[in-house]
Amino acid sequence: MKNLFEHTDGLNHPIEAFLHRTCPGNFPILPHWHYFIEIIHLLEGRVIATCDDSVYHLFPGDLMIFCPQKVHSIDILEAPIADSGLQEGLSAKDCRIYQKSAEPQIDTLHNAIYPIPTKTSSHGNVMEGISYQVLKFDLNFLNANNNFQAQFSHGLMRAFRNNPENIYFSRKMLQDLSVDKMIESCISEIKEQRYGYDMIVSSIVTTLLTSLMRVWLNRGLRPEEIIQGSISSNKEFEEITGYIKKHYNETLQVQHLADRCNMSYSYFAKLFRKTYNQSCKEYIEFIRLNKVQDLLRFTNLDLTYISQETGFSDCSHLIRTFKKKIGTTPKKWRSQL
Repeated sequence: MKNLFEHTDGLNHPIEAFLHRTCPGNFPILPHWHYFIEIIHLLEGRVIATCDDSVYHLFPGDLMIFCPQKVHSIDILEAPIADSGLQEGLSAKDCRIYQKSAEPQIDTLHNAIYPIPTKTSSHGNVMEGISYQVLKFDLNFLNANNNFQAQFSHGLMRAFRNNPENIYFSRKMLQDLSVDKMIESCISEIKEQRYGYDMIVSSIVTTLLTSLMRVWLNRGLRPEEIIQGSISSNKEFEEITGYIKKHYNETLQVQHLADRCNMSYSYFAKLFRKTYNQSCKEYIEFIRLNKVQDLLRFTNLDLTYISQETGFSDCSHLIRTFKKKIGTTPKKWRSQL
């Protein structure tokens, strides 16, 4: 399982959106898993996708959600098959892609796992004409309230457990949504990174996810399965990320945050890492550095002022943390823009 893990740079790319056109060397997408949610929307061609042990056939206009921490893959659908959707009686282990022996490589731009490219493609020209839109994101980094994040997270896992078909959405189910235009807008906003782009992208993604939840409800998933399942026994802990986002520019101690949740330091730290896949300190740094990047990108404020506005003890602390996480100094990062 560990050798299939796909790392993502959550700080520099908390939400990714791009168009993937296949060619020898960047396809198929080998079996892998990650902590974030991934959505693909097929535009051209036909593909076979897997999630956990389930197998799906996708035709143009179809959409799929890959659940966090579930092994999944995408390959060419070569046979002239007439039906799309979940394929009953077919296991992921039966698919050709799970029998490949080639060692994978990682595309550092999009964090996707591909086979090592060869001079010739075993698929010939079959790969031509396959393209799909991709959204990758962690719910915790959407500018949405905690209740929505919890509801979709629990709703997604409950829907998948109830019926693996629930992560597949046919073109007909999405006929009232302009999914291609929604994702295209996300791609454009992230590429241009104009002021407020993260808010616009979060709004579009939240709208899309809400529409998909409505499809689940039409399929028979009960509202209480989404709402009640998202209610934690410790509501204060669910709201702690919201508190951090509001008070990021103040002095934040993990012990103080644990006290707010009526937890011991060790239990709070362990539960936070389990829930958000990072330590509380790392999450605080993430929020602060996102604010720093906004101020560097859209203002001419000096580093001393920025460090005071974003909760860093001083300018030197900001520079050290920024360089450690981003890989360059704030001054160089701003000049590269």
